[in-house]
Amino acid sequence: MRKKLHPNGYDTDKSQQYLNNCEDFFHLLTDKSIHLLELGAKTGGSLLMWRDYFEKGIIVGIDSHPVQIEDPSGRVHIHTGLQQDKEFLDHVRRESAPEGFDVIIDDCSHIGELTRISFWHLFDNHLKPDGIFVLEDWGTGYWDTYPDGRRFKSAFWNYRTSLSEAMQRGIISAYKQAGKKPFLKKLLNQLMIRTVPKKFPNHHYGMVGFVKTLVDECGRADITHPIWGVPPQRHSKFKKIQINHGQVFIVKASES
Repeated sequence: MRKKLHPNGYDTDKSQQYLNNCEDFFHLLTDKSIHLLELGAKTGGSLLMWRDYFEKGIIVGIDSHPVQIEDPSGRVHIHTGLQQDKEFLDHVRRESAPEGFDVIIDDCSHIGELTRISFWHLFDNHLKPDGIFVLEDWGTGYWDTYPDGRRFKSAFWNYRTSLSEAMQRGIISAYKQAGKKPFLKKLLNQLMIRTVPKKFPNHHYGMVGFVKTLVDECGRADITHPIWGVPPQRHSKFKKIQINHGQVFIVKASES
């Protein structure tokens, strides 16, 4: 029976929906001796929650401020430092997970550039193959109130989309009336292709911008395709990426 993950009784601001999403990825690990790292320990409440969910696991937390909790099990390790300090991250791995981490959760600054630094250093060097990396609260990039966020603006794009759709409707109508005139149909078909917008609206700020770079990594095999891309070809470092509201789950590809 699948073990339930819930925030009740723990000093954590993680929502039940967040934890339900985590269950989908974590439930097969509950009886294994895993090593989990959480960036952003806060009061330590979520570390105790992970300790009780992974009954054989070593739970490691880092925060920029000292965190004090009671843990009779001895399975919770807490380190004080900054997420963008690579030497500090290396030290945490040596001290608490010499063989690497099975799960890494970033619930830390939610600032795109700091998250980028810690993500790639931990993902490349300290996350095991088939390991799971979770990025939380990536929607801060849509907020003016966040240091590197901006409000999403789409009015100009809505105008362009409406214009394009109107042109497409006119071309489709003409195509239907062309009857058995292959040359005219071919001409209208080419016109239809040329009036389709090739660039979609985008939002490059903060965590949102960083998450979109992860989509590029997922498409790395197409980006580096030997004929249509820019070789040399390599496959993505990701086995899977799943983007939810507020959370991104990345499963690291197995070593070949």
